[in-house]
Amino acid sequence: MTAAVTLALVTACGATDPLDGQGTVQSAAHGATPDIARITAVIEEAGFTCEVKERHPDRFVEVVDCRSNQDKSRKLIASEWKDPEARDEMYQDDIPGMCGTLGFKDQVRWATSGNWALVAGGGTEKDVAALAQAADALGFESHAVPCQ
Repeated sequence: MTAAVTLALVTACGATDPLDGQGTVQSAAHGATPDIARITAVIEEAGFTCEVKERHPDRFVEVVDCRSNQDKSRKLIASEWKDPEARDEMYQDDIPGMCGTLGFKDQVRWATSGNWALVAGGGTEKDVAALAQAADALGFESHAVPCQ
């Protein structure tokens, strides 16, 4: 999957929360959304190098593009959407019909919190595992929709 296609799929929004010293957001259990610095730190802790990018300013507030330090083909992308309803519609309705084109095997997987979305750059087991690890650490809600 190309970076442009992947970035077109991503989202998110945030609030600030202190760290608890264990690498987790203290108030994640209370439904608070981490900010871009916390999201980036968690993804980098999982072995990625992240860069804030300006992409589709009409759709996104911020986009964080992250590549694995060991396998440059592995990616995680976090994005803050201006319209979370548009994000949800895209992932639930539009993307499942494009799975083959986008490199997803059986499901489209993403995680959300507030206006933020976190998506893997592909459908490999390593991409999905990295997404699950980051989503869990951030307290994001995971989603999956079968490919059509």
